[in-house]
Amino acid sequence: MSQVSPYLRQTTDGYMHWCPACEEMHPLPNGWAFNGDVNKPTFQPSFKHSGSQTEKIGGKWTGEWVRDLQGNPIPSVCHYVLTSGILNFCADCTHSFAGKSLPLPELPK
Repeated sequence: MSQVSPYLRQTTDGYMHWCPACEEMHPLPNGWAFNGDVNKPTFQPSFKHSGSQTEKIGGKWTGEWVRDLQGNPIPSVCHYVLTSGILNFCADCTHSFAGKSLPLPELPK
């Protein structure tokens, strides 16, 4: 992986960026349309990352899932459109950024 801007890392499969809602890196696959601007990127279509909510301590996954009262892992959805360097989070996100827009943050050091 090589950092190509303060906001993106390039991989063999595409690009990755830091998601402030999930507090982790998200992939942007090669198959998506990209405007070529590594500082104010636009990727299309939207991205929908789904799985299970993770237990984190100090921003690091403990290896455990957040579970409901029956012991089942709680679903997690991060769905957004990245346009001109702005993350536009969709309403179906399960995190607190649902329906909000914010600038793509710099990659963590």
